[in-house]
Amino acid sequence: MFKESKALIAFREDILNRTFPDWLEAHISLMNPLHRYRGYIRIERETLSFYGTEKKTGNEFSFNIYRSEILQIYHGFDEAFTVWETRNLGLGWKPLRITFTREKKDFHLYLIINYTYGRTDNEIWMEVLKNWLR
Repeated sequence: MFKESKALIAFREDILNRTFPDWLEAHISLMNPLHRYRGYIRIERETLSFYGTEKKTGNEFSFNIYRSEILQIYHGFDEAFTVWETRNLGLGWKPLRITFTREKKDFHLYLIINYTYGRTDNEIWMEVLKNWLR
């Protein structure tokens, strides 16, 4: 299986430590939702990969999550990425959260896939990821 799409991503710490200017930017029309990195997400046989750049510095950023590291996938808002982080209070899209473990620590990654005019492909990717994890 191979699938690739544009993605905006942020880790839980990025969301919890966002600044007021970050929040404001995510609420201005024609701007992207709250994120730290932008680039591409890709599913391959055993890995979910991201490659792109950090939003503020433009530095390259990439990482891989192995299928065996994934603990949970969730499509919706939670206590970190709330509806208040979106300009439309979650009416057009919901974040996709992947919880994975590495070196005995859990991480939460939020994805916004193929964001265009208040819509995403997160629902489609939720199904793709569920099938990939089987």
